[in-house]
Amino acid sequence: MDRKRKIDDTNSQTISVSKAAKFNAHTSRKLQAAVSHDPEIDLTTQMPIDYTGRLIRMQTSKEVLGERGPLEGSISTSQDVFKCAADIVVKAVRHIDDYTEYTTLQYLERHIPDCPAPRPLGCVQMSGISLIFLTHKPSKSLGEVWHGLDSDQEASAKGQLETILTKLRSLPYVHGRPLGGMAGEGCKDARRHLRRSNKPIKTLSEFVEFLRQLSPCLSSPPNIVFTHGDLRPDNITVEIVDCNRCVVTGLLDWEYSGFYPDYYEAVRCTNSLSSCENDWFLFLPDCISPKRYTHWWLLDRVRETRSM
Repeated sequence: MDRKRKIDDTNSQTISVSKAAKFNAHTSRKLQAAVSHDPEIDLTTQMPIDYTGRLIRMQTSKEVLGERGPLEGSISTSQDVFKCAADIVVKAVRHIDDYTEYTTLQYLERHIPDCPAPRPLGCVQMSGISLIFLTHKPSKSLGEVWHGLDSDQEASAKGQLETILTKLRSLPYVHGRPLGGMAGEGCKDARRHLRRSNKPIKTLSEFVEFLRQLSPCLSSPPNIVFTHGDLRPDNITVEIVDCNRCVVTGLLDWEYSGFYPDYYEAVRCTNSLSSCENDWFLFLPDCISPKRYTHWWLLDRVRETRSM
């Protein structure tokens, strides 16, 4: 018994020090539970969104964003971030064919200069690798500190995100402008693998067709609002300051941003939840809560459970 307890304790310690290991452990338990419920289930429908990419980022993020020389070593994944100065990072992306994140950050800098997002400093391409230079402020992600927050801190983070997102969603949409990225990059859907529209989408009906959602006609069409598209704790930076206050300092990773129907942020932020994020979804800002967009959220849940 003592030997078994010791082994279990060792495994628990290993998982706790590695975010990637913890992610895999939760994923494994989720898959085992799914098989117990339905032995013939298609396990690909139970995998976390962008499993491989998220695992790689968890494995490499601490190593890459360290004090290193300019692009020292090789770029081992499709996307790496290197710290090249105290307040500047460079994101190196292989074979990029659109610059949604960069054009979004340029747009936000012009229209909401106080938005807590990185500032774009320049972009160059060479040998199949795009180098995107961005401002950087040392901080922790909300995902790193969430489990240690008390209820007041959680509610405070929710309120701050509500203010930030409400301001983003108030940006005016020009009727007839293609939905999606700010420079015409098109709409994206990143469940299981990235899918893009192959032509400009200019109407809500075309967007619904792009997602292949079976829905009745829109008697009251939703508004089109500016959307982050990948809102989750790992993409929110915070600081714990005086009096133990949790202050939201930034939103990161704008690759899936742009103008989308107002319900889409609620759909996307719950698509991207992993099995290890526990009660985060209970503190989603009201403006993007699934409760506000129940019809569209349930339609998306049905779509997720259908065989693709």
